[in-house]
Amino acid sequence: MKSKQQLLELLEKTEPDRSRYLRGLFEYVPDMIVEEMIYEEIKSGQYILHAGTPGNMVYIILSGKITGVDHQRMGRVYYFMDFTKMYIIGDFEIFADIPEYCVSICAAGDCKLLKLPAGSYMNWIRHDENALFLRMKNIMATLTSERMVDREYIFMNCKERLVDYLVKSYENGQTDVRGRHRISKTQAELADRIGYNVRSIQRSIASLEKEELISNANGKITLTKEQFQRLKERYKTI
Repeated sequence: MKSKQQLLELLEKTEPDRSRYLRGLFEYVPDMIVEEMIYEEIKSGQYILHAGTPGNMVYIILSGKITGVDHQRMGRVYYFMDFTKMYIIGDFEIFADIPEYCVSICAAGDCKLLKLPAGSYMNWIRHDENALFLRMKNIMATLTSERMVDREYIFMNCKERLVDYLVKSYENGQTDVRGRHRISKTQAELADRIGYNVRSIQRSIASLEKEELISNANGKITLTKEQFQRLKERYKTI
């Protein structure tokens, strides 16, 4: 990154909430720190950081969605968290004095980001009270929200988790001109995503299809706007 002005111009192009937070965070960042920032574009499905590797970089997510990934035994992959409001990753371990990344994080869509050496990040934020306060505020809000969601999610059955995923997918995904949203994931991928086996997923899909809350063609789920609204209303307590 050439200058702080270039950084601010880049932040102006991000979504409003993200832009507001990051502009506040970098309000007093020194030029020498900005010059160490490297801009990168990451394709959907590409890993940003891997659990167990040295935590030597901090990443500022400018655009796109990211998700945490847990590679379990027997080759299973479990997607355990969408970091919707987590605009910076890789610094949890720094604050906790842990030398390696604790989780793997990949792009759930095409992402634009800045990366900064962990040492430089820590040297800056330790001496910038404004940045440290905003970062701690964001971390605490994220952890509190995550714990609340975890408590609710753990008691959901397969059908409830599937509905929760479908509703969020419709809200955050793309629809055609008729308001229909197609779930691209296979049943096996849905099972990995919500933490149940494929047979349970199949039973849940069949039940929702019988209730006419989803459409299922060739193993792919489609939601109309009406079905989405009915799903939200019927399972609004989830």
